[in-house]
Amino acid sequence: MKKKNKLPFRMLPASWGLTGKSRDIAEAEYYYSGTDLAMRMAEINNDSEDDIAVAKLKAQLDNDIITKPQHDKGVADIRKEPFVNVVNMGIDPENVVQGYFELDWNDEFVKMLSDAGITGINDEDIVNKWFNGVCRTVLLDAERDLDYGMQQQGQGRDDVIVTNSKQSKK
Repeated sequence: MKKKNKLPFRMLPASWGLTGKSRDIAEAEYYYSGTDLAMRMAEINNDSEDDIAVAKLKAQLDNDIITKPQHDKGVADIRKEPFVNVVNMGIDPENVVQGYFELDWNDEFVKMLSDAGITGINDEDIVNKWFNGVCRTVLLDAERDLDYGMQQQGQGRDDVIVTNSKQSKK
């Protein structure tokens, strides 16, 4: 962290009566600005190492040093929570039904998948099997919903309202 003032803070009369957290804040505001100040404030305003690390990530996000996905993954890593994110999706312009997804994940996500019974030779294989399973589930759900509920009229479906616009005249 780069200090913006060379004169020691303790030499300022305004600092003489300050103690504890209020002194730390005033000193930080005296010496630092921008991202450096935000990082120092994260240290001052948080007690646990995890809270400090999360606050520093937030300061980096707020100052455009890291992206939202990098922030979210960092927070998940600190809290030891599973994380997965779609980083990129591409489509082959010559064959639009062909494409790819680029995923980012952390070790906790792979551990969660392994604990759920998904196995593989490495982390990428485990995540790939999970993603293929998700795609398969979406496909099966889409096939099931192709009738839009119309074939199940009167069979307890509340999500489909059927009306007949041609009412017979008596």
